[in-house]
Amino acid sequence: MALAGTKLAAVAALDMQIASKGVPLIGISGPPWVITFDPSATQAQKDQANAIAAAFDGKNRVYRDLSDIRASLQALTTAQFTNVWNDLSGPAPGVPRKYLADLGPNVAAIFVFDWSLYVSGPTAAQQKAGQISLAALYLQDLPYYLDGPPFDSSISVLGVKPVG
Repeated sequence: MALAGTKLAAVAALDMQIASKGVPLIGISGPPWVITFDPSATQAQKDQANAIAAAFDGKNRVYRDLSDIRASLQALTTAQFTNVWNDLSGPAPGVPRKYLADLGPNVAAIFVFDWSLYVSGPTAAQQKAGQISLAALYLQDLPYYLDGPPFDSSISVLGVKPVG
């Protein structure tokens, strides 16, 4: 299933953006945006979520196509992409590499890229191209993953874009 062009309602996009920051939510309604926090949310998390909601433009989103996402990733500096790759390829609970925990529609392609990167013996250039493509697939599945991530707050690449 291709995601590119699939509409994401504004409230769902805001929910996804806040949840990507690790803020425990029960739900969001609006506009005006009303956030219902899980009781485990800290005051700092609530403040962060409320700031995101206050800055939100209220527009629906569409998923970006993979070639656009890939071009954005290629535009990152070497250091920025190294930070992205180190995060993606590092271990996560239950998996040897974080991206292997992805449950989105691109999971099959991500597994194929994993095999090609770690088993097939690509050249350095092929390996780098595969890493960028794998990162694009992951970002399309988790569109706010690179929205000022904790491992490099200078990065801002989204897997969705506003419409309307």
